[in-house]
Amino acid sequence: MKRVAALFVLMVTFVLVASIAHAGQIRTYVAPFTVTGMQNKDELRGTLQSLLASRLSSDILIVLDSPAGADVTVVGSYIIFGKVFSIDAVAKDAAGSVVARAFVQGESQDQLIPSIGKLAKELAGAIEKRIVSGAAPVPAPRSGGVAAPVPAVKRPESREIDRSEPVVPSSPDVVRTAPDKAATPGSLSQRLSGSLVGLAPGTLRQNGAREWYVINDHALRLYLQEDKYKLLAEISYRPNEYLLGIDTADLDGDGVPEAYVTVMKGESLSSEVWIFQNGALRRIADGLPYFFRGLSLAGGSRKIYVQQMGLNATSPNTSTGYGRTSSDFYDDVYELVKSGDKYERKNPIKLPDQAFLYNFNMFRGEDGQDYFVVLNDDGYLIVYSMSGDELWRSTDKYGGSALSFKREDAIFARVTGSPYRSVFLQQRIFTTRDGDVIVPQNSGTFVFGTQRSYKKSAVYGFAWNGASLEEKWHTKPIQNYVADYYYDSANKELVLLEVVKKEGAFTEGASMISVKRVE
Repeated sequence: MKRVAALFVLMVTFVLVASIAHAGQIRTYVAPFTVTGMQNKDELRGTLQSLLASRLSSDILIVLDSPAGADVTVVGSYIIFGKVFSIDAVAKDAAGSVVARAFVQGESQDQLIPSIGKLAKELAGAIEKRIVSGAAPVPAPRSGGVAAPVPAVKRPESREIDRSEPVVPSSPDVVRTAPDKAATPGSLSQRLSGSLVGLAPGTLRQNGAREWYVINDHALRLYLQEDKYKLLAEISYRPNEYLLGIDTADLDGDGVPEAYVTVMKGESLSSEVWIFQNGALRRIADGLPYFFRGLSLAGGSRKIYVQQMGLNATSPNTSTGYGRTSSDFYDDVYELVKSGDKYERKNPIKLPDQAFLYNFNMFRGEDGQDYFVVLNDDGYLIVYSMSGDELWRSTDKYGGSALSFKREDAIFARVTGSPYRSVFLQQRIFTTRDGDVIVPQNSGTFVFGTQRSYKKSAVYGFAWNGASLEEKWHTKPIQNYVADYYYDSANKELVLLEVVKKEGAFTEGASMISVKRVE
């Protein structure tokens, strides 16, 4: 009888182990990486963790969000020497025994993502071979006795809508903190070719149709928004000319807004001004050595503000983040004034610490006082008094932009091995007459240093309560990167420029314009 019982236990154990091996149920957890020899270690630890986890996931390896219940835990390290990096990973089972080891190395940051994919492939193969073949120890039981079988996980069919919760067709675009107000859905444009990077409003016609200027790296376009977006005109630029921004304002008061295009030719600014006249785009100024930004300070009239770029690309100061130095945005921010056919700078603005043309605005509180609001290089919202004292700083990060330009820098090269710094241009901050502060939030699985890939976004509205910025509303999650946006305060509409497909070496990107009502 004892011999029969023992045989039964052996058979049950064999079946349970086989179920793990053949049902594809190796529960795997990837721990945050250790990072050596690089700035922004905290962000990079999680980024590498996410990259490896997403590439390890398969029908056999089920990647968990926490170590609880994991059959295998993967611990990785990232080390960089100059521009050469090495990534090492060790996989251990529940008993602490080593199941697999793998490492990869590369000679530049451009090889990082392919290297992670190679590492994941080698690691997954080794884990599956050891555990599925039974060469590795069976994961230790979690409650004593015979190890419990891991239930088979049926993967859902791929579909665009997750119906785990009821879909409400009339659900609002904006989620309100206060329940007494709601927002109504807006509209979507058709698919627009290219990964567009900038958006600005043109003329509002008498029939209510709106013109929209958009740019990509090498082209300026003007669309008319009717039932569909109709292309009215397009200007192409040379390969060595890069468009960094598009802004509009009616500085001469003739009722037709001018388009102010920030253009980088080589490593110098040579910005331009265009108008749409007689059915065509006409350039009315060029060679302007300024970065342009359209702002409605404290909810006032929309004006164009400018800042210069330093001639010396190398700054003796320490980098202030992601490669930006004090030489990149030189001198104060000025208001741009149009006098006939000429432009001149007037009314300089002394900005607070960490602020430059592309990351600030002003709002007016209920106390009648004006305040600066700044998105610093790390993505935190900061409120300053007009005298420059920091009053408040957010705990969450906002902004996030993939738009940048490069500058040759000898000091930076000695630190990183790359002769160029990438200088990122932060997202816009809109402010309204009511004192609202509006800012987007892009997030993604690969965001550190000069490597950025945003996957989703949202837009938030805040109000100053006298001590901090308090959230009033936010949009539902947007499953695209928001490259630029505009807030129409008169109609209470958010107009978002979303990149739905990134450009590749052999593929053309795609974008769309979406409108969300904030009521």
